[in-house]
Amino acid sequence: MKASQLVVGKNNSFLFKGSPGFGKTLAAASFAIDGPVYLSYWDKSSPVELVTFFTEKRFGKLGPHILNNIEYEIYGSSNAHEYLNKMIRFRDDCRYTAIINDSLTRMTSCAVNWSLNFGKDSKERKRIKDVLPDWDEYKVETSLVSQCIDIGITLPCHVIWTAHPLPTTKIEGSGTSIKVTKANSIVSYGSKVAGMVPGSFTEIYHFSQSADFTSGSSRKRYIVNTEAIGDEYAKSPLLADTVKEFDITDKLFYSVWKDLITKSKETNKLTEENIEQIIPDNKLANPFNQEKKW
Repeated sequence: MKASQLVVGKNNSFLFKGSPGFGKTLAAASFAIDGPVYLSYWDKSSPVELVTFFTEKRFGKLGPHILNNIEYEIYGSSNAHEYLNKMIRFRDDCRYTAIINDSLTRMTSCAVNWSLNFGKDSKERKRIKDVLPDWDEYKVETSLVSQCIDIGITLPCHVIWTAHPLPTTKIEGSGTSIKVTKANSIVSYGSKVAGMVPGSFTEIYHFSQSADFTSGSSRKRYIVNTEAIGDEYAKSPLLADTVKEFDITDKLFYSVWKDLITKSKETNKLTEENIEQIIPDNKLANPFNQEKKW
């Protein structure tokens, strides 16, 4: 396959990261505008925020349309292994526009807890070592995440994962040269998964909030950042340098994002046309051409 055949905006992988309540789940669910989506939900007993946000009063007929296109299942420590089985079945039969994993942070915690108790024979845990994760439990966490990512790369749909960065510390060096710094981890336990996950996604967006005082009173705004801010990393090869952040307050993320992708394509097309005007037929001077005298 040639790179010229790549289609921007089709079957992309996203990592939505940010504090709880900043709109990541709603943003991912908005992909249901285009068709059915599957939501694996780890964070709470049910995704009630979907019903309160995608209302007919706020979005007209699109609200019920989105809700009808969302199929969800609840996962936790007792059935973490079933999520991998579900992904394996998607490899053979995937009929969704997008597959959402909400969230990676809770998923890694559940994987470790499953390996400690639910994945073993049922018995009462009387010793402290029976409830503390060991090397084998961390291996289960890494294996579950890496297998699900590998399968997601092959699926013919958008793949969206969310994560809640957790405050932690990073220790480097030793003795008098020891250095302790603050860090934010997107997983609950081991460090391997936290380092492995970001490189597996094309788009990484950081969700944040800001206060708007233009109307005379404070109003909360929901912002999506596409480039790093301090310790919070983000990237967007699809939007390139055209967009650094965008506002999704009371809007459908998918609609806003799709419009930005369209504008980005138009900008890139104009840039290519300008290059052709400067260099006819887009022929660049070749310094190794022996016919030219320097």
